[in-house]
Amino acid sequence: MNDHPLHLDVRNDGLALLTIHGSGTGNALGGSFWDGLRDTMQDLGTRRDVRTIAVTGAGSAFSVGMDLRWYIVRLRRAMRSQATGFMEEDVRRLQNAIDTVADCPKPVIALVNGECTGAALELISACDIRYATGEAFFALPEVQLGVVADLGGLQRLPQLINQGHLRELAFSGRALNAERAARIGLVNEVFPDATALLQAAENFNTTVSRHPEHVLEGIKQNLDDVHRTALTRGLDHAVRWNSHHIQTPELANAMATRLHQATATAHRAPAAGPSV
Repeated sequence: MNDHPLHLDVRNDGLALLTIHGSGTGNALGGSFWDGLRDTMQDLGTRRDVRTIAVTGAGSAFSVGMDLRWYIVRLRRAMRSQATGFMEEDVRRLQNAIDTVADCPKPVIALVNGECTGAALELISACDIRYATGEAFFALPEVQLGVVADLGGLQRLPQLINQGHLRELAFSGRALNAERAARIGLVNEVFPDATALLQAAENFNTTVSRHPEHVLEGIKQNLDDVHRTALTRGLDHAVRWNSHHIQTPELANAMATRLHQATATAHRAPAAGPSV
């Protein structure tokens, strides 16, 4: 496991490059990632030397989503202790971490190369702009585990893609490629490789750095405020629905099965990874 799930590089041009290493293969998002994301985004939002934030993944993937190895341990521990409200408290902590991305006063760009599924897709839905390479692919595989995606994807994605595409994505759990993601509006633009992806972020940062910082912050606040009440209500509904309808032994077993399947198919063609 990686002891440093995030790496931050604040450059002289004002671009802050935040790279996800996660807690395992495919930049999986384990416990330390979520606290690190929250603290880092809150800090970057106050820094005068930062104009734009770009979030990307290390290596050939953005992120396979939630680290199921980490979460299965937490679920089984909660079952043994018969802790009430475990899932609701835990999910709200993760929701709050993603909220810090959406609430950051700086423009936030997701740079997606390779897999971006489950919690990772919900994370990039909180960014202002999404750029991808042709190797990127996206999925919401939560339905395959018998859970409702509850970290904000179902609430934020309707602002990016239409209901038909979103429902197909959420009901099926199937992956879609970068070309279709661009066609339906999930990503702004597709680039040939990771180098071009970073160049696009640099070009955007150069452009916005010419504009007053407080004006950019005001634009973002005005765009977000009209959706805030519905977003909060939707996040609350998702976490309560899962808390009331999911039996933790069943979920832990489904996660364990998914991990086993992912290990068996690790070297095959892209599919939704061992994650949610």
